[in-house]
Amino acid sequence: MGEESNGLLTIERDESARRKCPSCSEENKNMIHESTDKTNIINDYPRLYGKKYRCGRCGQEWREK
Repeated sequence: MGEESNGLLTIERDESARRKCPSCSEENKNMIHESTDKTNIINDYPRLYGKKYRCGRCGQEWREK
Protein backbone atom coordinates (compact mmCIF):
# COMPACT_ATOMS: atom_id res chain seq x y z
CA MET A 1 0.00 0.00 0.00
CA GLY A 2 2.61 2.57 1.03
CA GLU A 3 5.74 3.17 2.99
CA GLU A 4 6.38 5.02 6.24
CA SER A 5 8.57 8.11 6.00
CA ASN A 6 8.96 10.41 8.99
CA GLY A 7 6.23 8.39 10.69
CA LEU A 8 3.72 9.33 7.98
CA LEU A 9 2.15 6.79 5.61
CA THR A 10 2.80 7.59 1.92
CA ILE A 11 0.45 6.24 -0.74
CA GLU A 12 0.09 6.63 -4.50
CA ARG A 13 -2.60 9.08 -5.66
CA ASP A 14 -5.30 7.55 -7.85
CA GLU A 15 -6.44 10.41 -10.09
CA SER A 16 -9.65 8.68 -11.21
CA ALA A 17 -11.03 7.89 -7.73
CA ARG A 18 -12.09 9.98 -4.75
CA ARG A 19 -9.68 10.47 -1.90
CA LYS A 20 -10.23 7.84 0.78
CA CYS A 21 -8.62 6.74 4.01
CA PRO A 22 -6.10 3.91 3.50
CA SER A 23 -7.02 2.41 6.88
CA CYS A 24 -10.83 2.45 7.12
CA SER A 25 -11.75 3.41 3.50
CA GLU A 26 -13.77 6.48 4.56
CA GLU A 27 -14.70 8.47 1.41
CA ASN A 28 -16.84 11.25 2.89
CA LYS A 29 -15.03 14.49 1.98
CA ASN A 30 -16.19 16.10 5.23
CA MET A 31 -14.31 13.43 7.20
CA ILE A 32 -10.98 13.80 5.31
CA HIS A 33 -9.07 16.79 6.69
CA GLU A 34 -6.25 18.41 4.69
CA SER A 35 -3.36 20.27 6.34
CA THR A 36 0.12 21.56 5.50
CA ASP A 37 2.96 19.06 5.85
CA LYS A 38 5.99 21.10 6.99
CA THR A 39 8.25 18.03 6.68
CA ASN A 40 7.62 17.81 2.92
CA ILE A 41 9.25 20.85 1.26
CA ILE A 42 8.34 21.00 -2.44
CA ASN A 43 10.20 24.22 -3.34
CA ASP A 44 12.78 26.15 -1.32
CA TYR A 45 12.13 29.64 -2.70
CA PRO A 46 9.32 30.55 -2.54
CA ARG A 47 8.78 28.05 0.26
CA LEU A 48 6.08 25.56 -0.76
CA TYR A 49 5.01 22.68 1.45
CA GLY A 50 3.16 19.48 0.60
CA LYS A 51 -0.20 18.40 1.96
CA LYS A 52 -1.07 15.69 4.45
CA TYR A 53 -4.46 14.23 5.21
CA ARG A 54 -6.11 12.94 8.38
CA CYS A 55 -9.18 10.75 8.66
CA GLY A 56 -11.83 12.09 11.05
CA ARG A 57 -13.17 8.60 11.67
CA CYS A 58 -10.07 6.54 12.57
CA GLY A 59 -7.36 9.23 12.95
CA GLN A 60 -4.98 7.80 10.29
CA GLU A 61 -2.58 10.38 8.78
CA TRP A 62 -1.09 10.01 5.29
CA ARG A 63 0.36 11.90 2.35
CA GLU A 64 -0.01 11.28 -1.37
CA LYS A 65 2.69 11.18 -4.04
